[in-house]
Amino acid sequence: MTITDKDFLRTELEMGIGFGNPGFEALASMTADQVRGLGHSLLDYGAGTGVYAKAFHDAGFDVFIWEKFDAHKEYIREHQPHLRIIDEPITTDIMAFIEVAEHMTDKELNALFKKIKPEYILFSSTSQKTANDEAWGHINVKEQSEWDAFFMGKGYEIYKQLTVPTTWAKIYKRK
Repeated sequence: MTITDKDFLRTELEMGIGFGNPGFEALASMTADQVRGLGHSLLDYGAGTGVYAKAFHDAGFDVFIWEKFDAHKEYIREHQPHLRIIDEPITTDIMAFIEVAEHMTDKELNALFKKIKPEYILFSSTSQKTANDEAWGHINVKEQSEWDAFFMGKGYEIYKQLTVPTTWAKIYKRK
């Protein structure tokens, strides 16, 4: 059984994935530093608790948030009311796509990248299958080489391998 958005948020907050955790906030800040100079506008797609979005905002980016879950949007509005939550994803210079793609079907991913075409994608998605994937909504866990092939098929190339926010993070650049 898949958990609700409120359960998902509660679990994330219990794990320290939220505002008020200096370690997680520092990770988000280091992540934002890695895309400095690549553009001005940034879409945080599937922003979760909004900690990365705040770090991007603090780093000087014009940030737009697209988040599916109402509980997460409410949490962001409560803690960072100045952050802009939008109803539909838009094309920006950079798209932060951090630990979201594994929650989307290939059909949903194809539709998204038909609609928007960011210049850069800061991407991270686990390749580790676990017993909890179904409960967490991990419906599309791919090997990193499969993600590379997916983005190459969308007209992107690997621009830079990263070490944060995860060891499998990277930046793709549109060809």
